[in-house]
Amino acid sequence: MRVMERFSIGRSSRMWKFGLMFYEDTISPLSKRDSKEMRKCITEELNEISIKDRRFASQEWELRQVGGARRGKEGGHDADFMITHPRIGIQGEGQGVLEAVIDGLVSKKFLLPRTHPHSFFMLRKGRIFSRSGSYSSSTHIVKLKRSVHVAAHGYDNLAQDSFDRIFGVFRTTEGKMRRIDIIVVPYIEKAFALLGWTGSSLLNRNMRQYCRERGLFLCNHCLLTIEPEPKLVPYETNPDAMAVLEEEQIFSLLGLPYIFPNHRNC
Repeated sequence: MRVMERFSIGRSSRMWKFGLMFYEDTISPLSKRDSKEMRKCITEELNEISIKDRRFASQEWELRQVGGARRGKEGGHDADFMITHPRIGIQGEGQGVLEAVIDGLVSKKFLLPRTHPHSFFMLRKGRIFSRSGSYSSSTHIVKLKRSVHVAAHGYDNLAQDSFDRIFGVFRTTEGKMRRIDIIVVPYIEKAFALLGWTGSSLLNRNMRQYCRERGLFLCNHCLLTIEPEPKLVPYETNPDAMAVLEEEQIFSLLGLPYIFPNHRNC
């Protein structure tokens, strides 16, 4: 029996409404079957994008489940997915990818729409754009450079990044209501986004503090020097270096041994 079906929640937030109406679903751990179904549905929508826009080759989509699931942690109650593609850049390329995925999932009744009375639907558009085409002049990078001297928090707080994202409710084929988060990230930032969104929160804080002690600032977008002036590592400090596209490269830049995801549950 659904809990609190007759309970009047007045002006309570959508999160509370969802939690009350689907109590059993929210407290039961997410199954591998549920995660697999979510991945399959998102993949189908990405393939639809490729059919409509041939610039987005279907074999180049990268869809990863992040968060606790990537760390091998069991008992989670939601699923986090990260989408990227070599065509998703900083000059507007890839704008509309998240909306296309959302529209497809909603039309097939998998994602509860914003208008659903019991939906928990939060769509946030990112602030990643460069008028000049230079990554270092992107609006979010410029903002980060201005804040590195005063920022005291942020790396362990996923709400601080500027990616397109949806926090929503996925309806499985079995009729279960499951929390789902989807983010879309520029290809050039995928390694930093993967590291930050994988966690754990404690590891994120410790790595951020480690960087601070060495005059660096680490976030879900990039690695910056702090003194004498903020610069992108390695793009401005060593322009001939390879692009940082894998987590292992971040650990290497910091002089740290790579920590596999299943060892990050600290």
